[in-house]
Amino acid sequence: MKAVRLNEFGGVDKLLIEDVPEPTLRPHHVMIKVDSAGVNYADILRRGGNYPGPGLPSSMGLEAAGTVTAVGSEVSRISVGQKVMAMGPGSQAEYVGINGNLVFPYPDSLDPVEAGGMPIVFLTSYHILKSRGHTLPGDTVLVQAGASGVGTVLIQLAKAWGAKVIATASTQDKLDLCKSLGADITINYTATDFEEVVKEESKGEGVQLVAECVGGEVLEKSVRCLAAYGTLVSYGNASQTSANLVSSDITSNNRTVIGFSMGRSPVGTLDHQGAMAEMFPMISEGKAKLIIDQILPLAEVGKAHQHPVGGFDDPAPRAGVCGVQYHSPEKDEGLDGVFKCYAALGHLSAVLATQEVRLCQ
Repeated sequence: MKAVRLNEFGGVDKLLIEDVPEPTLRPHHVMIKVDSAGVNYADILRRGGNYPGPGLPSSMGLEAAGTVTAVGSEVSRISVGQKVMAMGPGSQAEYVGINGNLVFPYPDSLDPVEAGGMPIVFLTSYHILKSRGHTLPGDTVLVQAGASGVGTVLIQLAKAWGAKVIATASTQDKLDLCKSLGADITINYTATDFEEVVKEESKGEGVQLVAECVGGEVLEKSVRCLAAYGTLVSYGNASQTSANLVSSDITSNNRTVIGFSMGRSPVGTLDHQGAMAEMFPMISEGKAKLIIDQILPLAEVGKAHQHPVGGFDDPAPRAGVCGVQYHSPEKDEGLDGVFKCYAALGHLSAVLATQEVRLCQ
């Protein structure tokens, strides 16, 4: 089978499409014929040797969607032939074996290509808001980098669960996107001090939750945006800069600052199955969706890793893309498969003229 492979750390030239043996089915695994597989920020870090993973050489990818072709002896709730999305290493390949606990049958109404880019951004957003942030109806949530992949989902879920949403972004197009997804207030952080706006909009009280992935000065200011007993969930450091948190900013108002990494959470500590079961009806009803921009050919997978950066709401090394998907329909397309970029993270890579283009607007 074909797979995106990494034999040594380095630039995009280290990403190779190679023929490798199909994975061996383990008792607790599900074998999936891949329709689509996301490329996330973690993949870019992994390529450069800055994210944990299996030893090299190895296949790339952390999430996928496709059809179940085999089920291990210890897996009981998944059946051959089901359409599923899943999280697991080596997913950028024609076949992948993934732990059954991280495999989620999805509704027929869902696009099988979009499904491959959903698990990480949707589950990350769910756990930030509910498992870690304990968001309640009537709360106010500040979403930093609102036009990012996770940001766009955070806005939609928070609104669906009855919260007021304040979102930051760097351009009017991104602010318009945030607004269209349900943000009540949008702030152009390049022109306005978001801390002052938050204080004004909250009448000096602050917000109950901040979802923060930028780090540095943005993290420092975000802490001061919290209300008494509010919580900040830090789930990234896109700026790659250090923050100097003042203890009195935290203790004087009984604020909580916690970190969150879904990939580094101990097995069993997060209820992924319950989370997806709660979100699938919302997705089917149109209350939450994945934002799609355009399509790239598989042969140009490196462009997903070269996505230009356009500010802290374009968190990538400089990938800037929360997801790019490889689509392999029922027929064997080989290198004529396509990558689908999603998440509206600013300027996207070029598209082959022979491929379909879907613009988010």
